Amino acid sequence: MNVIIDNKEIPLEIMDTPNAISTGMMGREYLDGGMLFMFSEVAERSFWMKDCLIPLDIIFIIDNKVTKVHRDCPPCNEYKCKSYFGIADKVLEVPSKTYDIYKEQVLDFQ
Repeated sequence: MNVIIDNKEIPLEIMDTPNAISTGMMGREYLDGGMLFMFSEVAERSFWMKDCLIPLDIIFIIDNKVTKVHRDCPPCNEYKCKSYFGIADKVLEVPSKTYDIYKEQVLDFQ
């Protein structure tokens, strides 16, 4: 799957199993494109940067419409890490400052 942002196609890794959702970017040094977390229903979601190695933008989405963006979320190697909240049926993580460039409000997933 890909997402089109500012006429650019960004490849996505799909996180749709409990293990994939809980692991996410932990321990990874690089993200080529984005990571899309898919859920069966709209609900409040909480993400953190525990054991992530690169800063990320975390984008909360309902029906392909951006509802909230946490920009430039720093990695956290502490025991207690900040949580980032939003209501969503999808959450998109992209390398930090990616979303600042595009500022799209409706995303085109293909």
